[in-house]
Amino acid sequence: MSKADFLKQFDSIAALFPIQGKARAAIHNGLDFPTTRDEYWKYTRVAPIVSTDYKQHAPDLNSVADFEIQDGEFKTLVFVNGVYNSKLSDTMPEGVEVHSIAHASGEAKNEMLEHLGAYVSDKNHAFNALNTSYFVDGAFIKVKEQTEVSDPIRILHVSHGEKQATNSRNLILVGKHAQVSFIHQFEGKENDGAFTNALMELVVEEEANASYYLIENEGEQTSHINTTQVVQKRSSTCSVVTVTKTGKLVRNNLNFSITDQGCESNLYGIYFTSDQQHIDNHTYADHQMPNCNSNELYKGVMADRSTGVFNGKIMVHRDAQQTNAFQSNQNILLSDRASVNTKPELEIYADDVKCSHGCTIGQLDEEALFYLQSRGLGKQEASHLLVRAFASEVLELIEVPELRSDIERFVERKFDKVDA
Repeated sequence: MSKADFLKQFDSIAALFPIQGKARAAIHNGLDFPTTRDEYWKYTRVAPIVSTDYKQHAPDLNSVADFEIQDGEFKTLVFVNGVYNSKLSDTMPEGVEVHSIAHASGEAKNEMLEHLGAYVSDKNHAFNALNTSYFVDGAFIKVKEQTEVSDPIRILHVSHGEKQATNSRNLILVGKHAQVSFIHQFEGKENDGAFTNALMELVVEEEANASYYLIENEGEQTSHINTTQVVQKRSSTCSVVTVTKTGKLVRNNLNFSITDQGCESNLYGIYFTSDQQHIDNHTYADHQMPNCNSNELYKGVMADRSTGVFNGKIMVHRDAQQTNAFQSNQNILLSDRASVNTKPELEIYADDVKCSHGCTIGQLDEEALFYLQSRGLGKQEASHLLVRAFASEVLELIEVPELRSDIERFVERKFDKVDA
């Protein structure tokens, strides 16, 4: 299938805003999808994604009970195939404004358009341009200044229908001195062969504190490209935890623009692969100003013939003196047929910094396995215990107990089927 034929599938989607017309011009006139000849895509083939005939099913769903997080009582916004579903959504807490991107009006629309597309580039990123060109709706969330939201806000995106193609778009503004957590949950129903192309812009204003948990679980036979762009202002704190549960091919691009002094930036992730899954995580921490800290820890557990990719880059500009930036990627291979390609990077132009990076790839510790077996555990049970211990370092960073327990139960189920 040619690029023109692939794009023709989306021609019936009307452009809502001028930025969509500009993005369409870019992607139709010379901007190509990446190949393995591109350095940052060398281990991930997207040809199967852009050569598939997709569908746009009607956003029809009567219940989201299958996607609840056990014991969690969260205020939830529901999107089905990229379209806001007000009937399945909750009223937000005081101090939190929510608008459908497609139906925002008045001052809310004007403010939204000031920010929408201002932080991500379509120029050299075909999937970003695809998203901007053809998104049909999304969440515009504004957390007002001084607002402290006690319980997490959940954004639930459901991909419903075989070979459903969705361009999911979201914009979150966290006001000065506000404090809030988000759970962004991607789920699937009867959607084998589906493709989701998601883009999130998250702006964290001065002295605000935001936590963002990205949960990817759309199904074993789905593809997902995700770009999350974080912009931090003076003395703000932002933590992003990416948890990849399922997906045949998943690519995550997490970019932090640290634009002022005194910021704390945390990038955490964990991915669990089996069968022939392929999970690719790319991160970029862009330190532009002095006296900021970034911490990064990604862990992977890979079984069967699955593959993983990690590429993390820390950029420290000349003005970003007294930066502390730390990065680590650790992987366990549960099979001789599983593999991972990892590339941590530092690019530093300041001379008063503390930065480190590193990666490890290995198998379960044989001595630890022997010790546990000598205490009466079977080999499989001992292996699962070590996997849980390995994952716990990231899982403990999830500050929502119900979500952490949900992921721990997933790990139990996932590796019960794997003979490590």
